[in-house]
Amino acid sequence: MQPATTDRIQRMIDAEASERFPPGAVPRLVLLRYGDHPVIEPGELYLLVILGQDGATQDAWRDEHFDRLENFRAQRLPQVKGFMFTTDARDSAGRPPTTILQMDGISLLDPEDDEIARGLTPVTAGLEAADLATLDLLITAGIAASRAEGARWALARLREQPPYAQLSERARGTDGPWARADLDRAALEQLQSRLDEQVKAHFPDGGVQRVALLQRADDPSVEPGGLLVRVFVEEAEDRPGLRAWLRDHETTIRELQRELEENLPGANYLEFWFGENGHQGKRRLRLGSQPDDPARSEQDLTPADIRLGPADLEMLDALITTGTAASRAEAVSWVLARIRERPAYARLTERARELDELKTHF
Repeated sequence: MQPATTDRIQRMIDAEASERFPPGAVPRLVLLRYGDHPVIEPGELYLLVILGQDGATQDAWRDEHFDRLENFRAQRLPQVKGFMFTTDARDSAGRPPTTILQMDGISLLDPEDDEIARGLTPVTAGLEAADLATLDLLITAGIAASRAEGARWALARLREQPPYAQLSERARGTDGPWARADLDRAALEQLQSRLDEQVKAHFPDGGVQRVALLQRADDPSVEPGGLLVRVFVEEAEDRPGLRAWLRDHETTIRELQRELEENLPGANYLEFWFGENGHQGKRRLRLGSQPDDPARSEQDLTPADIRLGPADLEMLDALITTGTAASRAEAVSWVLARIRERPAYARLTERARELDELKTHF
């Protein structure tokens, strides 16, 4: 998108914001494109929503005015992929707290919606700048339509190599220090029963229906040797009720996170499913904030939601089982590093630079 077009759209946003929102509730809206935030992929647009001075103000505004915001996006900015909510406040590192909300729909014309419809398993990978640049180069070169597709392409290329067949064979026979065996069913059920009582004690209002403790055999999103705690919450009457429940129990949820991190080794995620089978919404929280590799600083990583197929997950888990990587996120980064080592990647990078230089001459 040309700068002049972006400026024109921004002026339209400024003009309509004051008309669509009541006095005192008009947000500052800024159109973001690729390069403005590392989460944004080439060709994507987001809308930055700046609200007040603190998180409580942000939550209250979203409860009351989110429908107006989404109607504005759907009617006037349908090409906008999602919202980034932030405030004027800064954290201890001087950064504004940001909540990212992507709008979901099922359309085979959109690569990510197509992935959801195909039932691919989500993996949240914390990627370094070099990893993002690799995936974005694959997009601009026409090899992939999204970062997720670029990651699947990279995994497929490495699976074609003879060394991977040897590594896969080693993974199937591994019983060494890196092997991560799942719990037997009896032990899992006993642990789940205690966990159910523990979680319900945190929510005495009765909102929690039950708790499930899942491992890789139960849910493909769970990593080898890992555990997923899924809390089922009774159905709310409307969507604002879901957001209000999360806000009202924010302190309790943080306490539960700390308890699980301290007392449940191997637990990677805490999930909240609202309504029957989570049809009213789902929220996933990562347990433990430190990266598996001490050299990979959490502040230097950008979260990327990548949906993978069974063969992709099997490959990442093989890298974990053989000790090549400590997590699926680290395994994705390892695979992208191998792609960058190939001579063809250097040629592709040079070709991209040449195209960028040519654009400046028009």
